[in-house]
This record gives sequence, structure tokens and C-alpha cells, in this order.
Amino acid sequence: MAKKGMQIKYKSKKRERNKNKIEDDSALKNLLKPVIIVAVFLGVMYLMAIGLEKLGTFEKGYTAPTKETEFDYKNITISTVFNRSEKAYYVIFDNFKSNYTSNSYVNLLLESQDTPYYKVDMSVKENAKYASEESNKKATKPSELKINGITLIKIKNGKIVDYIEGSDKIEEYLK
Repeated sequence: MAKKGMQIKYKSKKRERNKNKIEDDSALKNLLKPVIIVAVFLGVMYLMAIGLEKLGTFEKGYTAPTKETEFDYKNITISTVFNRSEKAYYVIFDNFKSNYTSNSYVNLLLESQDTPYYKVDMSVKENAKYASEESNKKATKPSELKINGITLIKIKNGKIVDYIEGSDKIEEYLK
């Protein structure tokens, strides 16, 4: 039994695509676009360089500054006070961040001495924990040191020989 009014729909054929065929125009466009973009970019950079040169950015005779690092072997930490290579030496303890006029005079007196000297900056964090209201003149190792203000210690053979506190007393001692 066939139905008389029924219409049968057939599927239409899929379009065939030719995947292997490349159009010459699209390949040329795909190659030409990046080449043009790079050329425009280089042209703009070149014009900017010429403009900066006209403004004087690239001066003739300019030399880049050199960085030279200097080590100050006179400044030491408090933990190395007793282990210097010399047999006898001075160690001055002070807050070198502040500028006292007497400190510069003490430094001049130390420089005029034949005995080598070292500086311990008590404003440095690792040295600041040894600052105290009292002093320990009989210290034999760095952990026993207690420094009260500007102090000069003369060390001979790893032991404290002289312990002077105060800038006036240090000046008298060094004269």
C-alpha cells in the first residue's frame, strides 16, 4: 500500500571540494602581508633612530660610566675582632653613620699610628646587638664584647691589652 500524496525527499549531493588546489593569488597574499609588515616596522624604527640622533640623544664622545668596586679592609664586623692576622692592632668601635667632628680627629690619629687599625660600625645591624650601657673590658671572644659608645681596644696576640672609652680619652691615649 502506497500512500498517494506522500512526497519523498532525496538528499542532495555534497559539494565536492578540491583540497589540493591552491589558488596562486591567495598564496602570494599570504607571503606578501608579513613581508610588508616587517618592512614597515623596520622603516619606522629607522626613522625613529634618525629623529633621536637629530635631537642629540646619541652624542659623540659619550662613554658609559664604569663601576668599580672598592673593598675597605679597614671595616670589619664585630665577630672578626679577635682573629686578625697581625700580632698587635687597634679596633675602634663607633657609629660611623653619624658625623662627629671628634671622630674624624680620632681617625686621623689612628692613621698616624704605626700599628694597624680596624673599624667596627655599631650602626650595622649585626654589630648593634653588642651595644650596651655597660662595658666588658675582659672579653676574650666576640660574644662577650659589650660596647658603650665610642671605644678603642688594643689587641695583642688575640687578647685585649688596652680598653679606652670616650673620644677625649681616646685622643689622649693616641697622642
